[in-house]
Amino acid sequence: MTIEAKKSAEMREKNGEALARIFDLFDHAPVGCCLLDENDRILGSNSTLPALLGMSPAALLHHPLSRFIRPEDQELFGRFRQKLSDSGAPQATELRLEKKDGTILWVHLAANLGPKAEDAPTCQVVVSDITPYKQLELSLRHLHVVLAQLNQAIVQFRDRNELFRAACHIAVKFGDFRMAWVGLVDASTAQIKPVAHAGYEEGYLKAVHINVNPSSAFSQGPGGQAILHNRVEVCRDLETASRMSPWRDEALRRGYRSSIAVPFRLKDRPIGVLNLHLDRPIDLSADELDLLKRLGNALSFALDCFEIESDRQRAETALRASEAQNRAFIHAIPDLVFMNKRDGEYLSVHAPDDRLLAAPREAVLHRKVGELLPKGVATRCLKAIAAALDSHVLQKLTYTLLLDGRKHRFEARIAPCTADTVLTIVRDITELKPVRKIKRRKKKPAPKTPAAPPSA
Repeated sequence: MTIEAKKSAEMREKNGEALARIFDLFDHAPVGCCLLDENDRILGSNSTLPALLGMSPAALLHHPLSRFIRPEDQELFGRFRQKLSDSGAPQATELRLEKKDGTILWVHLAANLGPKAEDAPTCQVVVSDITPYKQLELSLRHLHVVLAQLNQAIVQFRDRNELFRAACHIAVKFGDFRMAWVGLVDASTAQIKPVAHAGYEEGYLKAVHINVNPSSAFSQGPGGQAILHNRVEVCRDLETASRMSPWRDEALRRGYRSSIAVPFRLKDRPIGVLNLHLDRPIDLSADELDLLKRLGNALSFALDCFEIESDRQRAETALRASEAQNRAFIHAIPDLVFMNKRDGEYLSVHAPDDRLLAAPREAVLHRKVGELLPKGVATRCLKAIAAALDSHVLQKLTYTLLLDGRKHRFEARIAPCTADTVLTIVRDITELKPVRKIKRRKKKPAPKTPAAPPSA
């Protein structure tokens, strides 16, 4: 063999090895590759595509790719192929494929026109499985909708039990959860008692027990741990998690494969949990956990607002009761009662008999003492008001007024009320006889006994 022939043989051998490596790379690439004819039938593929669809390579040949596309996405695939044929430029889209066992895959299709086969153009397609990314995208979208709907419910409802029921229905309707329920901690028993649920429950809540006793096996699941540690807890796969043994059989019987527990608080103290059950194992991202935490914060905010409103209503009720009691006391008093400012202005008037007033009731309010009473009496009243406010000591004075041609004697008691007001109680003492002071008579000194005469 000549040197040139030997070199040529070595070159062919190297090229063969290179081609073998390239073919191996193509055949075992992490994406599915195939060649389609003008009717979208598969003319050939690497080994990844049949594995992706759950079929053997031989069974896949000559079947149209559209056979595996979900009915909802057939129109999308038709537009994709038409655009590729019309433009001749590479195209890409996202759609769902259905595997032989019924499993749904989200895939990214990238296609280009290939060489002609029997005078008909072929299509080169790359199929990439994007199911995990699409599931994350959908999960985040669902959780955003759940959070938005829950915030609307918080504005709408003012009763916490109604809010709990709404939260469960929202989670099932918009969050793609199989079942949702809310449990509150019973302080006397440490049990988590269900108060609301929605979705496929089928007696699950009566069949299981959860508590918040740290040493109990019934507190080791997401619900108990969420309250004990005040954080979102997740069971990624009920079938394999050892801590879920107390509830596994009942959960799997109802199709629950994973669960999430979102705690909520009242005045910073965890009091309950929103439990969410899914029909598939999950692996939550940091963004999903953050949204779930925000769900718990929204419920906690609502409960705090409900409590503030409840406290306000109780305070208003107590205030109304106190005011009614005070009014009853005032109405039962037979005396005149006034509220006066330091300058003598009448802020309020109580008069069981208007004839005892120096002017009609409507003319007394917001008038001053000096405008209604004689100058001497008004001066004494103002001095007593100032003394009561300055010394914080009850002041008393008596005075006489001429009412309907008759003299009336009054006794006024003036007590400090606020920094600038006094409460004045005035009693008519006209009919009372003045108490006379009894003068004590001085005892006359006893006469002195005369001294005995000196003895002789």
